[in-house]
Amino acid sequence: MKRSYLVVGAVVVALLALLPLVIDQYLLNNAVLIVMFVGITVAWNIAAFGGALSLGHAGFFGLGSYTMAILLLDHGVNPWIGMVAGMLVAAAGGLLLSIPLLRLRGPFFTLASLAFVEVLRLLSVYARDFTGGSEGLTIPFQPGWANMSFSDREPYYYIVLVLTVLAVLTSVWIFYSRMGFQLRASGSDDEAARALGVNTGALKVLALVISAALTGAFGAFAAQYFFIIDPETNFSLNLYSIQPALNGIIGGAGTVLGPILGAVLMTPIGEYLRTAFAGQQGLNFMIYGVVLVAFVMLMPGGLVSGIDKLRRRFRRKPGGAPRTETDQVADEPQKEAKP
Repeated sequence: MKRSYLVVGAVVVALLALLPLVIDQYLLNNAVLIVMFVGITVAWNIAAFGGALSLGHAGFFGLGSYTMAILLLDHGVNPWIGMVAGMLVAAAGGLLLSIPLLRLRGPFFTLASLAFVEVLRLLSVYARDFTGGSEGLTIPFQPGWANMSFSDREPYYYIVLVLTVLAVLTSVWIFYSRMGFQLRASGSDDEAARALGVNTGALKVLALVISAALTGAFGAFAAQYFFIIDPETNFSLNLYSIQPALNGIIGGAGTVLGPILGAVLMTPIGEYLRTAFAGQQGLNFMIYGVVLVAFVMLMPGGLVSGIDKLRRRFRRKPGGAPRTETDQVADEPQKEAKP
């Protein structure tokens, strides 16, 4: 990875750390949601490195939320420890999902992951003694860093920013590691990768477990931020399965930068439409769908692919004129003719 990318990333994080100093509480709430969905989308994308299009991440998110809440309310476990426990339980859920379902390919795995979320949602509804049933659980307001509970949104913002930075660093490390190259090879041609001796099954299981654990951390954070955990919200397919997948696809699934761009762009649009058309049920989803279709038609490979194509198209010659295909061919090293 180029050092310049690390410098740019450090500058961006530093600017984001200064953001609470210049915006009000309402905009800071939107910033918390955007940063959280960036992290969730980046976590989702780790599984996508290997070509697995999962729509089961709402299950991992809900497992993280309920684990932290149940440990806090029933056993008095500190929320920070509860977050770690939520990550472990979500990772176990990822292992449970991956071992049988990664044998499925393409849309069959995607549909099976949807069923996984629905099973967990129904279990949370019927296990009233642990989850509160359809009414859910309520986190008591006990301000303080020890309880991960605050009157203002600035501490929440910094917590979710740290979680998202860790998710991005994990994604970058995997992408440029041997594991990342093997995952992308498997996603491109699984049979060819296995023929070269790559254990593609184990790699995909590991990627999904890491992705699930990171998603569980954001689920635990959301439980403390919203104070209410219920099956319809914390196992919401729209919010925590479909939304991250759409963010990743629009930005460019399987890339490092794509999920970040997709989440930064689409999360504010989704929040604005949900607020602007709150009294007209379904209209916000229709408009959101039109925006999505437009992006897919204009940039089928995602924002990263579209930006890369534009960059190549408008790349200039030394004299200032646009580069042509002839120029690009001329730049390629010429092979000597054999006698």
